[in-house]
Amino acid sequence: MKTFVRSFPLILLAVFAFSSCEKNSDSSKGSAKFSIASIEGSSQLKSAWTEDDLVSYHLRVSVEDPDGNPVFTGKLVPVYLFGSGYVSEELEMAVGDYRLTEFMLIDPSGEVIAATPLEGSLLAYLVKDPLPVSFSIAGGAATTVSPELLAVGDHVPGDFGYASFGGPVIKPLEFFVVCVIDNPLSMSPVQPPTEADLTVFAGDGWHYRFKLEPEVNHLVIRGGHTYYTLLLEKEGYMSQTFTVKASELTATTKDNPLKLKIPWDSGRWKILVLQPGPEEGKDAMISNLQPSLNFGDHKYFEATYISEPVLTVMRTNESLVSFNMNALPKSATIRKVMLTLWYDLPLPWDSTIFYPAGSAEYRWCGAVLQKITEPWEEYKVTWDNRPATTERGQVYISPFIRNANMLTLDVTSIYVPDPSSDVADTPGYGMLFRLWPDEWMPGFRFASSDYHAAEMRPKLTIYYTLPQ
Repeated sequence: MKTFVRSFPLILLAVFAFSSCEKNSDSSKGSAKFSIASIEGSSQLKSAWTEDDLVSYHLRVSVEDPDGNPVFTGKLVPVYLFGSGYVSEELEMAVGDYRLTEFMLIDPSGEVIAATPLEGSLLAYLVKDPLPVSFSIAGGAATTVSPELLAVGDHVPGDFGYASFGGPVIKPLEFFVVCVIDNPLSMSPVQPPTEADLTVFAGDGWHYRFKLEPEVNHLVIRGGHTYYTLLLEKEGYMSQTFTVKASELTATTKDNPLKLKIPWDSGRWKILVLQPGPEEGKDAMISNLQPSLNFGDHKYFEATYISEPVLTVMRTNESLVSFNMNALPKSATIRKVMLTLWYDLPLPWDSTIFYPAGSAEYRWCGAVLQKITEPWEEYKVTWDNRPATTERGQVYISPFIRNANMLTLDVTSIYVPDPSSDVADTPGYGMLFRLWPDEWMPGFRFASSDYHAAEMRPKLTIYYTLPQ
């Protein structure tokens, strides 16, 4: 008996393909079909077909309507070999809006081998769009939803938030790392570990910030890249940037971790932290739909492009902020300025507006912080009289994963002129937060100085030195 063997890839592309076949003549209904492309992959994702005995994988799918009513709960959908790929049986669904809440890939033995984490779960940060994922079925139209699959490995269901499975499988990369202050005057042969913040950047824009403890740290990041950029930060010291190969990370062990060093002489900076509340803080929101109104007391520091439910049009909101730096000594030389922003609940955004880097449709969209070059008053500024800004030294903000509620930005370029520039520096009156290079939905919304939780208000950390 002749046997054909195919292996699933480490990366699987799972999509909804809503058929508009002739048999679906009823325009009030559509059909959902899942298709999984196959390339050579790991032995964990293998299945076999024989001429006499067909063995299939299954997808476990749960779908609900916008009101949370179940449409399918734990429905098993067979997946079959189709040429060089795999397809599922079709599911007939009524035209409307839905949310995918569970999506698992199950092998012939009944083992779940890949999953999409639920938003807020332990592993949600490894995928760009955790579940639930919203989608729509339109009569006679094709809709695609492609959640990313994460290989289960040794993880338990709770790590995924008991979530669904589908889309490209992201293989986690695990490594060990420790941070030390490289003090050449230390008499100890072994430098003690220190705590620090480590942000890991991948080539596709994924990034995550880890809190390193003063010990060997075991970290799990998004795999699939040859190189990673590491940003190491410790309060009172200059930040350090490293580029490492994935092979270097995977070669680490608990006894032989990656050692990241902070130069001892970079710790001669002094620190001023500003995190004002409603009385001392100076920030405001301006809106193009109410161009003459002032929003000096507004709990959000936002750059958004959202629908206005009453007028059924889109509203653009921008924000201004200025920190009182009178506490900074007159003789101080600013070395670095960091802005930290928080949000309580993320704005839901449509991932379909983003295109993969390198594709013909690729375009970057995000937001910027621009230096304000004219005076303005918190309770008088409006869209009509907003102050001028400059693009010189503006700080870019990329869309970020939804389960991270804090963002730290290096805004030194807004407060310190570029020494290599031959253009005279302009006076600064704070920062304008706006979408860039054009409006995109929905944008960003952080807490402002008027927010009720003091720890979530904008924080400016200034590193400076004084004359010797």
